[in-house]
Amino acid sequence: MGELIREMTREDIEEVYRINRESFTTDAWSKSTIEREFSLPYSRRFVLELDGKVVGYCFLWIIRGEAMVMSFAIERSARCRGYGRKFMEGIVDMLKDSVDTIQLDVRKSNLPAIRLYSSLGFSVIRERPRFYSDGENALVMELKTGRILPDGDTGQRDQRNNNSSRDK
Repeated sequence: MGELIREMTREDIEEVYRINRESFTTDAWSKSTIEREFSLPYSRRFVLELDGKVVGYCFLWIIRGEAMVMSFAIERSARCRGYGRKFMEGIVDMLKDSVDTIQLDVRKSNLPAIRLYSSLGFSVIRERPRFYSDGENALVMELKTGRILPDGDTGQRDQRNNNSSRDK
């Protein structure tokens, strides 16, 4: 069977909830929060299947040409095997013609995730102090998709005025 990225269904909630609880010691989502995502018109939900088993999930909010990754996780047994990279690459590929940017928050201490996102073209654009419930800061990372906007602008920022955290 192999790998498959597909839209999440309500039948996936139990597995997604399990992966979420396993992946996040603090700030894990409740089952009702996961269920609520299905009622939000701007929410997109994907799962990664490996040989018919859900091993990863991604929740995104898409508003006005921008995508925000709300939660992304790979189950522990499938980590460090390239599945996170393939999953995020697949999501970026699906979204690249419909959004200008993709943003996500990542714990400042989560170096493996930061390296993964950086290798996919995400850049740190700012830091959110005490973002997580345990007080840890989050790095906001962004990927510009290169989609051409209707007025011909690619959505690229003027780099002379970009005061991102990487410049500090």
